[in-house]
This record gives sequence, structure tokens and C-alpha cells, in this order.
Amino acid sequence: MKFKSLLLIGSMAAMGAAFTSCAKENLYDSEFAAKQQNAEYEANFVKKYGAIDPNQTWDFASMKSVRSLPSTRSVATRAGETPEEVTVSFEGSSKITIEKGVIDWMHLYMPAGKDHTQVGSPFYSVATRQSFTVAPFYQGQASYFWELWVNIGGTEYKIWTKYQDLKYKTADGEWHSLTTAGVPAEAVQVEAPTYTYKATAGAALYFFLKVWTGGDSAHENDPEGYKAIKLSSLDNNMRALQGVQGLERPAGVPEDNFISIIGCEDNNASGSDGDYEDLAFLFFGPPTIRVDELEVSETKRYMMEDLGDTDDFDFNDVVVDVSNVYMNKVTWKENIATGQMEKVGEEEIPGTRHQEAIVRAAGGTLNFTLNIGGTTWTKSPTFPVKNMLNTGLNGTTVYYSGPQSELAKFTIANNAWNPEANNVSVTVYSENGTTNDEGVKTITFPKKGEAPKIIAVDPSVNWMKERQSVPGGTGSEDDWWN
Repeated sequence: MKFKSLLLIGSMAAMGAAFTSCAKENLYDSEFAAKQQNAEYEANFVKKYGAIDPNQTWDFASMKSVRSLPSTRSVATRAGETPEEVTVSFEGSSKITIEKGVIDWMHLYMPAGKDHTQVGSPFYSVATRQSFTVAPFYQGQASYFWELWVNIGGTEYKIWTKYQDLKYKTADGEWHSLTTAGVPAEAVQVEAPTYTYKATAGAALYFFLKVWTGGDSAHENDPEGYKAIKLSSLDNNMRALQGVQGLERPAGVPEDNFISIIGCEDNNASGSDGDYEDLAFLFFGPPTIRVDELEVSETKRYMMEDLGDTDDFDFNDVVVDVSNVYMNKVTWKENIATGQMEKVGEEEIPGTRHQEAIVRAAGGTLNFTLNIGGTTWTKSPTFPVKNMLNTGLNGTTVYYSGPQSELAKFTIANNAWNPEANNVSVTVYSENGTTNDEGVKTITFPKKGEAPKIIAVDPSVNWMKERQSVPGGTGSEDDWWN
């Protein structure tokens, strides 16, 4: 079995099933030991995964631009005051009845498989007061599986899982559960769940779908979402639908609340139908405001092996996200026919570009120094050398995003990271070692055909928990490079 240079691109989420960090031994006593260690590592790698194609490369990151709202963990207050920390609380769930007029409108104006890109406008939001409610009420004809999430102040919260507490009634008075066929045309009512949140006034928020493209069975086999993709309202995968303002107002929605219907697209690939009816949800509360600036990031996630063991292929000994970050100015124009503000342009704001790194996990028990374009960060004394950090040791929670996942965050001086050259390395010291050790080992990004000790993937690829091993060597679709 041979590796092929393009097999991993776009599908490294399969790696999520597992990367193991075993207890690390001190193997850095001499230069001879280091060479022997490299040879053992490569032999064990080939033994487990098969011969490596000489043209195999280990950079699988697309560097796709991802947008986010500028506000993260704090919001601005009055001039001269310290920004207020964002707080979020879940206020509870209830039910709401959606009447036939709304259901018929979805079937008439949002039929499955038709391109509805022009039916709605891009959707961004900032909470202008404290509370808002989300009510998923419509599923279209889709075989994918998804969860609806919201990002508030830089932290992600799961709102709803496909099918959950959603049912429809037909003319005979019978209630039915949802299937992959979605809400049918014969539905006369839909009973939808509502989810209400309270957040600090002014907190930035946006929504995204977490999508398992393999459908219901993929979710059952991968409930933590290692293989899922994120499709965000910031990247035009959700639209505020136009033409629905005259529809009947659902009972139970306060009169002073502004209501939007958000249509979601669950596929952003080149063959997407762009129908935006895969999921629709009500978003009501105070009026939303237009966002004039977006933060854009282009990120590679580097997963590293520290060679503490030569038969350990967990690649979670060091996990670091490195990004180009800049601000884009968004230009809006009013559509006179619809009364809606529509985005007409977006371009980079000069002088805002910089590079930053976030260390997400450190699964080894040896001290190390991470070097990214000449900017360095060392594990100890910030953290105890032997601690395995954010990799699920002994069943501890793994945080894949948000503040709890950030072991360290720093700026790359002079924008010196070169994403094409992958000028990233890690220097590993002997047990209890320091930078004065003679027996250090520096690991760089692998050349073509080498057994990799560092790989680059998209930031959507979750790293692995402790005590699991990378699936591979079977020749099946479960092999991690597939």
C-alpha cells in the first residue's frame, strides 16, 4: 500500500478517530540515539501504514478564508471604560406553532434543488439588547446530518440537532416525526422547539451548521464531529429570506420582537444546489444591526510528534494553529424594491494584516520549544513539563475551540511565517531538560516521501484523544489518509 500525494486533501477529518500519546521515554542521550530513533520511527511508520510514495507531501491545509465578527470575548462600553466581558446564559426551551401559510411559502418560493442565492441577503448579527430566541422549524430534502450552533463573543454553543423535537401535522390531525424527506407539502402545522439565550448587550454573534456529509449513519459513527464541516452565516451559507415579512406572526412571539427567517445551505462544495432550504429557523428578538467590518483568517493547523516513542503516531504532542489575520470592509446598498440592505462589496483594510499562533494541545511529557518563523514559545515554565494538555487523558474534556482551548496565543513577529515553506519546527529536550541540553532534537516539516513528524491540516480537523491510535494500514476507507 502506498501513500498518494493528494489523497488527504479535504478529508483529514477522518483522522479524528484517534491519535494516541503514550508515555514518553527519554531517548535523547546522544546524536547516535537520535539517528537510531529516526530510523526506528520510519520503519514503524511503514510497518503500520505501508510504503510511502516518494511524491507524498504532508501539507493538506486549504488556507480557506474564514470570516468572523471582530468582537470576541469582550464588548465595547462607553468611552474610557474597560470593555465588558461577554456572558451568555441559556434561558430555556419551549415550543412554537408554525401555521400553514409559512409552510406553504417555503414550498412555493424555496423548492428543493433550485438556486435561491438571490432570495435572501447575507446574514450577520450583533445583539443590540440582551436576549434572543432561535426556533428551527423547517427541514428540506437533505441526506446530510447537521447540528445548528451559535458563536457568541467567540465561544460556540450547540443549539439544536437535526430532527430534535420537530414534528408536523397533516389534515387528518395526525402528528408525524421528521425524516430525511423533510417537512412535506401536505403539512398544515409544524410544532417547533424554541431556544432562548441571554447575552451581554453588544456581543457579536453568528450561526453555523456543523454538517456530517455522510448522513445520519456518519453522525452515529462520529458523534463528536471529527469528520464534520462548519458552514457559517459569515461565509454566505445562511441567508435572511426576503418576502416573508407579511406572513402570519407565530403566536407567542412578543409584539416588539423583530423576526427573521434564516435559510441554511448544508453544502458549500462546487456542486451545491444553493437552495438554502435544507434548514430554516426563526430568529427573533431585538432588531439586528448591519456589520461593516469582518475579521478574516487563513489558518493551518500543525499536528506534531515529539518522538518520545518511535511507534506512537498520535500527532497530538504539539497542536498549533497559525493564521494570517486581517480586516475586511463590507459595503452595503439598499435594494429599493425590497427595502433590504444588500452586500455589494468586501475588501481588505490596509494595515490590518498580521499573523498569530494559538497552541491548542500538548500531549507529550517532554519540554519543547515551538518555533514559527523565528518567534518561539516554550512549554515550561508556563505548564508542568509532564502534563498532557487538552488531549483527553483519563477521560478529561477536550476543548477544540473557545478560550479553554487556548494554551498560549502569540503574534508572529514581522509576519515571518511562510505558509508555503511551512517554516515551523519544534525542539524537544530530554526529560526535565532545558535549552542548555546537548541532547536536544529539532523536528522540522517533512520533505516529500519522508515519514512525517509534522502534518498540516485545516483547522476544522480535530486532534485526537489520548490512548487511541490512528486507524490505517487496512487499505479501507477508514484509513486516516482517506
